[in-house]
Amino acid sequence: MSSSSSSSISSKRNAEFQPENPCYCGLPSRVRTSRTKDNPGKKIRLCPNSMNEGPKCKFWEWLEPETPENEVNSGKDKKEPCNLTLKVSILENEISICKMKMEQENLVVRQEFEKLKWKLFTHKVVMIMLFLLFVFKK
Repeated sequence: MSSSSSSSISSKRNAEFQPENPCYCGLPSRVRTSRTKDNPGKKIRLCPNSMNEGPKCKFWEWLEPETPENEVNSGKDKKEPCNLTLKVSILENEISICKMKMEQENLVVRQEFEKLKWKLFTHKVVMIMLFLLFVFKK
């Protein structure tokens, strides 16, 4: 989510009201244009109260650009927003799975390392014993 400061979203005069897409408060949402460094010119739908002082609705969603490619290939209504929350959840889940796999692999590597350390130790002990036998046998 981008910060909701007045400098990051276009002014209210340029906002387009959308009664068919109400926010969580039940008010018609507004479509504005982002002016942030990360998302310049990207359209966002948000609650008209999101820029006011006091309680905020926290409703917002990015709008997909209306390109012929999106209209033909998506099979969806072009006004239907992408479910970013679902996508973020899926990506977070994939990250968790990758972390678990890395931890398991790290555990296996540590176990192999401990085995090698033990072998090295036993070889040292054997070498010392052989050396002592050789010295005291003379």
